[in-house]
Amino acid sequence: MTYRGIARGRTIELESRLPYPEGQAVEVSVQIEPCQAPVQSPAVIRQAMHAPPLLDNGAVAELERIIAEGRLDVRDGHVFEAGQCE
Repeated sequence: MTYRGIARGRTIELESRLPYPEGQAVEVSVQIEPCQAPVQSPAVIRQAMHAPPLLDNGAVAELERIIAEGRLDVRDGHVFEAGQCE
C-alpha cells in the first residue's frame, strides 16, 4: 500500500488513516515524491538547467518583438574623431 504524507522531524503525518488498529506495529519505507522535492534542492536545479524552456510560439514571437524594439542604431566610424570637440 502507498500512503502520502508530510515529514515533520521524526513524525510523518499521513493524508489518510491507516487501516490498522491503534498501536499496530508497521514497517515503513520512505522516499521523496519527485514533484515535491524542495525548490532549492540540487536535483531540482539540475533538472531545470537541462530541461528546455516551456514556451509557446506566441511567447517566443513576443520576446523577439521586444528585443527588436530595444535595438539601438550602430554608427560606423569612431566616436572620438578629430575635430568634434574643438
